[in-house]
Amino acid sequence: MKWLKPWLFATLAVAGAGCGGVEPESGAGIASRAEALSDEPPMVPRGLTEEEKARTESDPAQGAAQALAWECNPELYGFTSASGNVGFASEADSTTGLLIGWPSYGCSVPELTELIRTGIGRVQVTVLADGQFHEGAKACLEHRGVTPAQLSQVEWVDIPVDSVWIRDYGPEVVTGAGGERRMVDMSYYPQLSNTCNNLAGRTNDDASPTRLAAAWGGMPVDRAQVRLEGGNLQTDGAGTCFRARRDANARNCFSRWCYTEEELNEVIGAFHGCRVITLESMVGGVIDHIDMWMTVLSRRTILVGQYDPADDAANAAILDRNAQRLAGLGYRVVRVPMPKPYCKQRNATCTGKESLIGPCDGTSERVWATYMNSIRVGNALAVPVFQWVPESHEAIIAQQQQQALSTYQRELDREFGQGAVHVVPIPSDSLIPCQGSLHCVTMTYR
Repeated sequence: MKWLKPWLFATLAVAGAGCGGVEPESGAGIASRAEALSDEPPMVPRGLTEEEKARTESDPAQGAAQALAWECNPELYGFTSASGNVGFASEADSTTGLLIGWPSYGCSVPELTELIRTGIGRVQVTVLADGQFHEGAKACLEHRGVTPAQLSQVEWVDIPVDSVWIRDYGPEVVTGAGGERRMVDMSYYPQLSNTCNNLAGRTNDDASPTRLAAAWGGMPVDRAQVRLEGGNLQTDGAGTCFRARRDANARNCFSRWCYTEEELNEVIGAFHGCRVITLESMVGGVIDHIDMWMTVLSRRTILVGQYDPADDAANAAILDRNAQRLAGLGYRVVRVPMPKPYCKQRNATCTGKESLIGPCDGTSERVWATYMNSIRVGNALAVPVFQWVPESHEAIIAQQQQQALSTYQRELDREFGQGAVHVVPIPSDSLIPCQGSLHCVTMTYR
């Protein structure tokens, strides 16, 4: 899409994201090079696959005699009590460390390369990957312009992961009563198995916080008896957390436990040291994670997505109500446009491909593009942008993108001082059809 590239790459150069001295590759170039580098399996989607859904307990009357990970391996997945009196830093405050999960197919996700490139020199970048993939990952990054000197600044930890979605399965790092760092780990997509010998699901992802805590010298890990992904939890850093309602409520009422909404919020809050505010979920098939439509920019300012009612009347109204609710709680709420909806052809994998993109025609799948799935990385704020859009949408999405990026920069300047934090736009077309973007594949800590 010609309309984006000259402006985008100029912005990347000014912002310093291209510190490797190489212009980011096009989607087609990345795809062809990834195929040449390795035979990688398809990307695991952010939400459950149909096979995973079939193995996930949803009927309280079923599965009582079957095995779940926390029952089989309590040392990795078993629940603990809350440590009490902890502090949960906001992403504006957690700007010194960046966690990335690199699975076997990591090279086919160009967003990982650009996030690592953006983080190097700004924060400590830590990559979790099975040891057998370390050299291949480094070769992939070098191929894309990350220098050996830059790579030497990355911490590589020999921990296998199943997917890139570390926001959802990775540890939330909190501060304990004595000032020590602790990890909070919530159960990630647990699935029923016939026995403990054939555990199903993303078990490496789910175990990664405990394994990382050991690799980091035995950091304490608190495991909440909650089925919740990290993308559906944000904090203002001042004692208030936010989540979306629908799926979290449903997943936490089943045969092992059944919480009311208030009880669920109490459990989440006890482990994270915050009161939990529940907000209305979007509809239409988008993953029910709050980071798809809002960003906590600072302790007082929250950015909330905004749809044109002509494009999506139902979700426009939902986001308007959520914005009003947050404003009523005393936050300064700033609206950011959501991209005009477009679609992709149905295919075997969710991974983005430019040739599959087009207008929605009733038989295609919606691409839930969003500028809200951003991540603070030191003095930069990485914001997803999209190049693979239908020709009929190019002009309006270009306008929406420019408005979104300028809104981010204006609010960053207001909150942290002129130029203290700058926006780094990162093309995110490969990830977004899997219903996730930059925030979803990163976890920050201090």
